[in-house]
Parts: sequence; C-alpha cells; structure tokens
Amino acid sequence: MFKLFLCLLCSIPVLGFAGKVDPETKQELATFMQQYVTATNSHNFANVQPLLQPDAVYWFNKKESRGLPEIEASFNESWNYLPDEVYGIEDITWLSIDKRIATCIYTYTYQGTHNGKSIQGKGRGTTILVKENGNWKIAHEHLSIPQ
Repeated sequence: MFKLFLCLLCSIPVLGFAGKVDPETKQELATFMQQYVTATNSHNFANVQPLLQPDAVYWFNKKESRGLPEIEASFNESWNYLPDEVYGIEDITWLSIDKRIATCIYTYTYQGTHNGKSIQGKGRGTTILVKENGNWKIAHEHLSIPQ
C-alpha cells in the first residue's frame, strides 16, 4: 500500500498538478475541445475520427466502446436517436496538464428532437487527452448523467 501511495505522490508533478501551465498548451487544449464539439455537431464520424486515438475507450450510452469502429457505432446510435442534436461542453476544469497528457472534467449539454419531441439535458464528462506527433487526441471519454 505504501508503494502505491509513493508512486501516486511522485506522479503528481508529472501529471501537471504542480507548477505553471504553459499558456500555449492551455490555448491548444481549448482550441482542441472546440474542434471536438464542432466535429461532433457535424454528425459525421469522419470529422470526429482524426481527434481520437485508434485505441480510445469511450464510456457513454450506457456502454463501453473500445477502438474506432465501436466508438463510431456509438456516435451513430446517438445521432440516429437525436438526428438534429446540438452537443456542447461547458465549464471545463483542467485537472492536469502536461506537455503530452491532459485531463479535464466538464458539463456536457445536448438538445434535439426525437420522434417529434424536443429533448434536452446535461451531464458530467471526463476526457483524457494525449499529444501524439504534435496533435492532441482523445484517449478516453466518460459521459454520465447524475442520478
């Protein structure tokens, strides 16, 4: 148990909890999150896919999706349910930022029409981003609706 605590304690600076965050990196991340929202609202997975790691893991729609084919199926399921969905991300809090990895929590919103009925709501989101070859990519996303 002590070894686990020591590993966690030693990883805190690596995760970006200590020290200043490079303003350029913060801007890159803010831009990336906006690009992700725009890509999601295009309702075309070809626009979302370049923003994801090939082996990304998504937890939403009450299931787990691993890898691009499963994630694409989950996105299409959502877009079929709400064909005019408008997705949003608000109140982003960055829990850790490093030059190569970042983690944030936020409120996500959605609104659209299902079978002629207007639907809207919001929930909580967590996203882990990894920088590969100079580009940020989503490694994991977890969306949930508070009970």
